[in-house]
Amino acid sequence: RTGIAKLAHNLIGLDPTEIYSINFKMDEFLNGHPYAKSAIDMACWDILGKNTKLPVYQLLGGLINKEVKLFKVISRRDPNEMAKNIVSYQKQGFKQFQMKVGANVDDDIERIFKVSERLEKGNILNADANTGWLQHEAMRVVKAVRDIDVYIEQPCKSYEECLSVRKHTDHPFILDECMDSINMLIRGYNDNAMDVVNLKINRVGGLTKARQFRDLCITLGIHMTIEDSWGGEIATSAIAHLAHSTPKAFHFQSSAFHEYTEVEIAKG
Repeated sequence: RTGIAKLAHNLIGLDPTEIYSINFKMDEFLNGHPYAKSAIDMACWDILGKNTKLPVYQLLGGLINKEVKLFKVISRRDPNEMAKNIVSYQKQGFKQFQMKVGANVDDDIERIFKVSERLEKGNILNADANTGWLQHEAMRVVKAVRDIDVYIEQPCKSYEECLSVRKHTDHPFILDECMDSINMLIRGYNDNAMDVVNLKINRVGGLTKARQFRDLCITLGIHMTIEDSWGGEIATSAIAHLAHSTPKAFHFQSSAFHEYTEVEIAKG
């Protein structure tokens, strides 16, 4: 709120439909703080859409992807409970899953084995450690599950640690927390550090910079999970518009955050 208040004072009187100008001004007045800028940027896109009477996905490139693939989160629990949960989610129609790991290594290895055993043919599973393993722990995990068809997501905190693990495994690799800027995306591409990046809209500063990030991924041939750090209906809407305007070949998966919230903040 403090960041938004600081920015608002300097943005009053500007045209909210001139979104690039708004972003340049925000970066001029406040260094960093993409989460604060994201809220203002999203509001500007909403205003632009209403002003032009066009849906935001049309402004972001058009309705290219008619069906957005959603993944279901399998929260970290007892390995047997997680295995039961993926069975339930598959019955609901989900085909892509992000299982949470990043705790005790031996328990995590068991979790991956148990959940993967219940994964139906053709469905996709990624084990997301959310930076929870040390490098030597991540090495143990990828070695133990080397014969399992699973994506490994952000095993360690630093980019350098993740890159080291990447070099010691054949598993497809997803980078999330360390992909916080276009500069890091380019670095990751040059190092062959990942197969998929997790593009979180508010982590890069809003839809304007997320579109730049998305378009560069397409140019470089990098698949994307398109989501946000957290949120409700507004975040889900932004995710949907960006994902629908992304070519299907480069869209790996997305999330629907309003399913996990208890307070409704928007309708429609």
